[in-house]
Amino acid sequence: MFVEIVRLFIVVLGTAGGFLAGRDLGSPDAVGAVGGMLGCLLGYVTGGILGRLLERAVGVVERRADRLPPAQVLAGMVGGVVGGATGALFAAPLVVLLSARLAIPLVGLVAWVVGYLGFRVAARKSEQLFHLVGLSTRPLVRVTPYDRTEGFLVDTSAIMDGRLLPLARSGLLDGDLLVPRFVVDELQGLADAPDGTRARRARRGLEVLDVIRREGPPRLYLLDDEVPEVDAVDAKLVALARRLQIRLLTDDANLSRVAEVQGVPTCNLRRLVADLGPEVVPGEVVRLALTRPGREEGQGVGFLEDGSMVVVNRGAGLVGRGEQAFVVASVVPTSAGRLLFARPTGAVDRDEEAATRDRRTTAGSA
Repeated sequence: MFVEIVRLFIVVLGTAGGFLAGRDLGSPDAVGAVGGMLGCLLGYVTGGILGRLLERAVGVVERRADRLPPAQVLAGMVGGVVGGATGALFAAPLVVLLSARLAIPLVGLVAWVVGYLGFRVAARKSEQLFHLVGLSTRPLVRVTPYDRTEGFLVDTSAIMDGRLLPLARSGLLDGDLLVPRFVVDELQGLADAPDGTRARRARRGLEVLDVIRREGPPRLYLLDDEVPEVDAVDAKLVALARRLQIRLLTDDANLSRVAEVQGVPTCNLRRLVADLGPEVVPGEVVRLALTRPGREEGQGVGFLEDGSMVVVNRGAGLVGRGEQAFVVASVVPTSAGRLLFARPTGAVDRDEEAATRDRRTTAGSA
């Protein structure tokens, strides 16, 4: 449609130009008609070529504009208009001093150069220019950055953690929860994935966001801020947290380390829950179901209600058999929480019986 409309205008202009050129050369009726016909044909061919070139140029401009934040585009347009008008105003005296053939191109050149300079400067300083007029390029129309005590920027792993909702309701998470749109998009993609476990957790995360949004506290905000210069979601989160000067709430230990190295304060949800969970000491009996084999031969792995991983020696045969009782042998704190090593209660009893027999045998030999 765009190409055809451009071609229509070029055909009209070519017909009119050919008719006028033919009339100047000879009879207005004969030569003018031939000139108009030739101009129409030339305009049809030229209009198609020019229309396609303009369509490609518009596509290039559109793709480049997609990579720029809306605030930079708006500020750049205003700066370009103001710069062009200023350049034309200062170059206007050339019309009086020089002939029209020289003055008009010079005025146009000065207006174009100053306008382009205004566009570049305004786009680069868009955030400061918005602040001067009391606006902001940040969400919620704030003029000042978020204070690091005001809330959290939430990532996908924290939303998929089933303990986010009870922690939010408990009041331990002070301030607002800010969820970027690209995090919601990633969560939606995981919810539609064929992986059953991750899909269920992602759908549960979307439900948790809806519950927090409706019931609160805390308040939940969806941010439309984009970070087009970065592709990975984790890198986008760190860059956005640095821009907003706000804490990052995550369940990913690696992301937490990367963010802290770049000066972004973080709150690891898994570590927080582990610190607030009930204290488990060696020798205590815990009940859980083993869900998968461990890395070493004969090991089984399960999880407590607070998400702590439990590695059970001699537990490979109990995987998938429901909830069992295990005796904690040791507790190892890690950056992602705590790691427990345990043994089945029957194995403990057998070890104690074997140790008792060894002691009796030693005493009898003595």
